[in-house]
Amino acid sequence: MKKSIFITLSLLLCGCGTLNTEKLMSAGVNLATSLTITDAQVAQVCSEYMTYQDQQSVIVPESSPYTQRLNRLISNIKGAEGLNLNFKVYQTDEINAFACGDGSIRVYSGLMDAMSDEEIFAVIGHEIGHLKHADTKNMMKQAYKTAALKDAIGAINPTLEKLTNSQLAAIAVAYKEAQFSQTQEFAADQEAFNICIANNYSPYAMYNALNKLVELAGGNSGSASKVAQMFSTHPDSATRAARMKQTADEYVAQQKQ
Repeated sequence: MKKSIFITLSLLLCGCGTLNTEKLMSAGVNLATSLTITDAQVAQVCSEYMTYQDQQSVIVPESSPYTQRLNRLISNIKGAEGLNLNFKVYQTDEINAFACGDGSIRVYSGLMDAMSDEEIFAVIGHEIGHLKHADTKNMMKQAYKTAALKDAIGAINPTLEKLTNSQLAAIAVAYKEAQFSQTQEFAADQEAFNICIANNYSPYAMYNALNKLVELAGGNSGSASKVAQMFSTHPDSATRAARMKQTADEYVAQQKQ
């Protein structure tokens, strides 16, 4: 395994100049370490990553209508049992939301401006779905491996030692560039549907949220660029919207029987 790692890395690092053996050895160690990262270490990386992300972002204060609205939506939420969730609103025009493996969910003010309460709740339910299925932890593992492979973060070592900002920045780039699979998205959408039903929201809430994203992305008002990041990590929104409409239609039909 290590031999193949070094061969691959030599192709990546030697370029057209002289091979930097010390750097090659460092990158090989980093990648070998990342391949064996434990769940506890991933949890640590997630926690440090979210501290870093919060520091890089403008967090809406507790007194803001955005935070008060979010707190009202998540109060006594059913369907998230066993998860240690924490929420914040980022002040930005970008239409997005994301979760991290430590239970953090961040909702952007741009998304809250664009969506109704039930649509926002559905998006939150979708992110909870990714947490319940460990998708976000697995994505963080992959981001860590990607950063280690590129050797962009130096001598990274997932121990109890605190990661540096430069290491976290490299992981952040890899994390933002990662995508969920279609299977993961479908499963998270279904969790959102179930959570909406459990909390007395419309069975069409997730469909409406996805359809709203499709409409915004296809518009000419400048909103298209604001949903770019959400589409990059949550692809195939049109396909998913059609699927969730069918799910909602079938649920409504069953309720009428």
